[in-house]
Amino acid sequence: MIKKMTTIRLVADKEKEQMHDNPLFPCSIYLIEWNKGGIQSIPWHWHRELEFMYVASGSAMVEYAGKRAIVEAGNGFFCNSRVLHRYSLDGERCQLYCMVFDEKFISGGVANVIFKKYVQPIVTDEMFSGKYLHTNIKRERDVITSIRKAFIAAQKEIFGFELDLRYYIGRALVILSDHPTASRIGYTTPQMERIKIMVDYIHGHFGEPITVEELASQAGISEREAQRCFQSIFNMSPRQYIQNYRLQVAEEMLLESNESILSIGMSCGYYNPSHFSKAFRLYRGCSPHAFRQQNS
Repeated sequence: MIKKMTTIRLVADKEKEQMHDNPLFPCSIYLIEWNKGGIQSIPWHWHRELEFMYVASGSAMVEYAGKRAIVEAGNGFFCNSRVLHRYSLDGERCQLYCMVFDEKFISGGVANVIFKKYVQPIVTDEMFSGKYLHTNIKRERDVITSIRKAFIAAQKEIFGFELDLRYYIGRALVILSDHPTASRIGYTTPQMERIKIMVDYIHGHFGEPITVEELASQAGISEREAQRCFQSIFNMSPRQYIQNYRLQVAEEMLLESNESILSIGMSCGYYNPSHFSKAFRLYRGCSPHAFRQQNS
């Protein structure tokens, strides 16, 4: 059940989005492989599901809730529900696994002791946005061991592997819920909620002209405050974020579709071919055609 991909395509409506192939089994696992010169990141995103990430080889930059750190091979990361986060390549190559699962995946529902005792305390803790996981700390190593066993079970798909996944993910959550040194970083600030609304709007309308005024209107704030939100959280302007996201989608389309470069540029909001080529060259250091050839 492991899907191999270079990035994860995202949609704007997080509450109605069906992230899983089987709605009766709300857990998806992705194997993501990056090489320098190819696709090298997953855009900023959030989802109501929880997520475990494990770096199998190489290293990745993991950013969330105002924090950023290099996660080396053998280590991992836990991301809580509705937390904005991003992964990117650090170095020449990286292989990582992402496990995304619904909060009721372990308990089967919310009206039982499993959910109330072990899951609810995590997803409702507004001061627990996530945690880097290191093998040199025993409790965190135990979490990593459990999620690695879950990945192995998903890879083998031996009869009963769904029960193994629930068990190993549940064990990892139990350790996290009783972790006295869990990262205490608030993530439901008004500014963070506003940026999530604006990011979702961009992800849903990146092929259309987008103004800062539109973004501000979506979040119910002034244009100046919208500028402040992007600068504070992403260290870039809204226009820079829009362009970066368009180009991230474009590079994925260049590798995963047979559409013409002209068509891809137009799909990503570049109606002038020379503007698309120039922007892509500044972003990746080569033309869209050369990028496609080098990574085909």
